[in-house]
Amino acid sequence: MNEILRPLAPRPRLDQPSRPSLRLVDSRPAERRVNAFDLAAARPRIESLTSRREPVNRIIFVAVLLGVGIAQAFPPSEGKHPLFPSPRSVVDRESTHHYDVRHYRIDLTTSLASGAFAARCRIELTPRRDNFDTFSLHFVNLVCDSIRREGNTCTFTTPSGRLLVTLDQPHANGESLAVDVYYHRNAGTANRGYYWYARGNQGIPHAVAYSVTQPDDSRYWFPCFDQPWDKAERGCLVNITVPDSFSACANGVLDSTRVSGGWRTDYWRHSRPISTYLMCFAASRFTDWQIWWHHGADSMPVRYYVWPTDSVSAVSSFGRMTDMLDFFSAPDRYGLYPFFDEKYGMVAVYPYPWGGMEHQTMTTIHRYWVIYGSDNGIAHELAHQWWGDMVTCLDWRNIWLNEGFATYSDQLYYYHRNGRSGFLSLIRRRADDYFNEEASDPHPIYDPPPGHEFDWGHTYCKAAWVQHMLRYVAGDTSWPNHGIFFEALREYGDSFRYANANTEDYRRILERRLGLDLGWFFDEWVYSLGYPNYTVGWQSRETTDGWEVVVDLAQNNMSGAPAVFHMPVEIRIRWSGGDTIIRYPVETSPQRNVFPVPAQPTALEFDPNEWLLDQHSVQVGLTSEFDPGFGISRPRLSIGPNPCRRLARLEFELPGTRDVRLEVFGLDGRLVRSFDCGLLSGGRHSLAWNYAEDGSDLAPGIYIVRLTAGADVTTGRLAKVD
Repeated sequence: MNEILRPLAPRPRLDQPSRPSLRLVDSRPAERRVNAFDLAAARPRIESLTSRREPVNRIIFVAVLLGVGIAQAFPPSEGKHPLFPSPRSVVDRESTHHYDVRHYRIDLTTSLASGAFAARCRIELTPRRDNFDTFSLHFVNLVCDSIRREGNTCTFTTPSGRLLVTLDQPHANGESLAVDVYYHRNAGTANRGYYWYARGNQGIPHAVAYSVTQPDDSRYWFPCFDQPWDKAERGCLVNITVPDSFSACANGVLDSTRVSGGWRTDYWRHSRPISTYLMCFAASRFTDWQIWWHHGADSMPVRYYVWPTDSVSAVSSFGRMTDMLDFFSAPDRYGLYPFFDEKYGMVAVYPYPWGGMEHQTMTTIHRYWVIYGSDNGIAHELAHQWWGDMVTCLDWRNIWLNEGFATYSDQLYYYHRNGRSGFLSLIRRRADDYFNEEASDPHPIYDPPPGHEFDWGHTYCKAAWVQHMLRYVAGDTSWPNHGIFFEALREYGDSFRYANANTEDYRRILERRLGLDLGWFFDEWVYSLGYPNYTVGWQSRETTDGWEVVVDLAQNNMSGAPAVFHMPVEIRIRWSGGDTIIRYPVETSPQRNVFPVPAQPTALEFDPNEWLLDQHSVQVGLTSEFDPGFGISRPRLSIGPNPCRRLARLEFELPGTRDVRLEVFGLDGRLVRSFDCGLLSGGRHSLAWNYAEDGSDLAPGIYIVRLTAGADVTTGRLAKVD
């Protein structure tokens, strides 16, 4: 679809106001009632703090960013890593929490001369118990100045990592209330959750401040209940005040901008349920512009924020954004972008610890994605708006739902742009990344060990392969069409829209939509570690009525993995002038199957369409001793030549050891000849009958040959001619 590019002129570079570190203090008398949302009418005064500037702790880029310099040839991947691993909270549902956060409003002021800021956070919540008079918030490396509820002073303490609030009066179960927390961050506070870098730091052209908090670092820039499963149902307001030569972006829609007295405030409003780790802001001397994405008769703005020196590169690097929105929003794929009534946006910052972060409606990306481009990364973060933002994992045990979905999505977009061969090449490389990581750090993708929530090989690559294999199990394998698997994805999205889901929720929706029992699949691929390591052996053999292929499949899986992965497998059998693909179930290891084919086989391929996350080897010859009778389900009889003159060859196949008798009858029922063959093993047998020499009275005509093998009886017709 057509896009409209409206670059906005960079803001004038005015002298930055000289300000010391800031503290936002509530200076109103308790009895004075002022509209808490009108900061112009009731702006708290700004006081000086005596503090010394300390060096800002620099982030050491690890994983994909290790050793990267400004001249890096390629941008980093999306793959996140926990910068500060911490213990995980595990929940079943929000009912375990004794209050429900409904809305956050953050008013934050920073000069960007240091990492200091002053702020107020209004938290609207609903108690889930009677006599609700105390509650706690996550609150780390911040200083609380005061707390008020409707102008009334509340008392508080700050035990380790917490802000414990005692209200001025108790509240009933279900009674709404709002508290205003006035707080600040000191200069010299280590970068975590909130990041600040001075101009010139690592060569950057402008000072920058931003938030990035996944999994649970929002508590380092505002007081909150910092768990993904307590979404603020009514969204958030994020209002950022900076010197007027700077600007700020955040979640949702820019309601207005106010410039006064050398300061600028950007007021951002987001109206959808949101988890704390998806709330964000970024502030610097940005150039910003928007394009329009047209969907049907309606349109949505897409806003970009980059440094002025990067704006030309950004136009090129972001050039496929509307195509990506078209692709993912297709009605047979994911359906309409879930925040169409607001916007999508991207802001580029540096230094930055990750490749990208899917903040709701405003993705934060590494500057290198602007300079060097990263269609995969940009598509990945956009797909997160459905899978991660609209539907958010219940807790970090289920992080594979976020990252696996988004990784498979960027692979699908890669198919869209580069075709099937490009797609297969990409997923092979990511399979290798997983194999390498699993060899040194084996664990399931569900409930990864603390500190391993964002392991690239597991949470991203294997989890994306799980999506790919679920599509295969569903039978949705016609490229590039999207069938029942994508119908199930859309049902999953509709069922948990703007809410949280866990692995069993996803499984339940898939089973209901696909009509399959997927317990075995989730047990083996999600809740267990490892992958199948197959050895495939095959041998062809001629039968009385054609050819057949005997296939042995054995699994030698790593320690701790399931002994048998029960994924159905596919093989392609080739012969001169043709081929066929056969899909069959796997029930045990080792396993032998026999498949009839119309001509002599020349080759066998395993998993020819690359649906399985596996390692395998294929060899000509069987992996275990050959039982000649294997694959024969019942006795079979053939006669040749037919018609015959002097000699008839009676050939028969047995499914196993049998007591065998052959008899020849005339059409009048007269027994002409009988052969007691005795006990024969399973497999193929042949008896040459020269009736001219054995004295049998065999006149020209039609005869019935009866094969009795144990309790089984089969017959054939023999024609005798002169």
